[in-house]
Amino acid sequence: MPAKYLNYMESTPLEMEEMIKKNPIAFVPFGSLEWHGPHNVLGTDSAIATGICKRTMEVTGGVLFPCVNWGAFYTMNFPYTMHFRKKPYIKMTKKIAEQLYEWGFRIIVLFTGHYPGAQIKNVMNAAKWISKKHDDCFAIGIPEQELIPDLGNFGDHAADWETSFMLAMGHQVHLDRLPDDLNYPERAITQGIMGKDPKLHASKEKGEQALNECVKRLSEAIFKVKETQSIEPFEAIYSNFMKLRKNLFNWKKKENLKKLLESQGFGNRREAIAFFKWFAAKGKKYDPNYVYKEKEA
Repeated sequence: MPAKYLNYMESTPLEMEEMIKKNPIAFVPFGSLEWHGPHNVLGTDSAIATGICKRTMEVTGGVLFPCVNWGAFYTMNFPYTMHFRKKPYIKMTKKIAEQLYEWGFRIIVLFTGHYPGAQIKNVMNAAKWISKKHDDCFAIGIPEQELIPDLGNFGDHAADWETSFMLAMGHQVHLDRLPDDLNYPERAITQGIMGKDPKLHASKEKGEQALNECVKRLSEAIFKVKETQSIEPFEAIYSNFMKLRKNLFNWKKKENLKKLLESQGFGNRREAIAFFKWFAAKGKKYDPNYVYKEKEA
């Protein structure tokens, strides 16, 4: 009898064949080789994506594939970080989905722990493409925040959410290596942290709640897709996230601006402006000696 779930790297051809016949669900995590602050491991994106996929697979069954680490684009311009071009990676993502379908997988989860906007679009587009190409294929391409936007997670980098996930998953986290009282630009430019200060806001309990909800919601959607043979449960995840994100990120509404800045960890508008100038004009370049000197008027 085949196992309820398999790790591709530890499976024989016969085990794979039997699993595809019984429960053709594939989980492909996507990560990066990238700096995630002095407090997190360099494989943080990969660890989170793999961890969520593995825990979901343990509920739904299926096959866990190796994390796609090499090739990640739009990575931080920080030490010990690998950088690649976007175009080959996009082609590869589609090829992964196509070959999984050819093998016999009918539910495909492309789950990215590295999520610049273009990478989120990449996995989503590949999922939509393979689902549209084959009537009997149902794929989804998302990062973790698309499952839990109602918890306040809209994505960060090495900040409170990613650090909380790492704490919950039992990976080494060294919050004591972070300086105290850094504002947003200083956290980003000197530490590579984009979001709320993890030293103040990250916790194992927060990570466990988020992790459990991710697994619960993704597994429920997979079961519904399998039962109904419809892509709609996956489409609902996309639309729910975009609805909540659009409401929060509509910064043109004055009443939303303060809420938006606070939700992302900015102390004020000047901090946001300083950060975006660095992000866009300086190319996210690491500067351990940066000091933010401006004061709110």
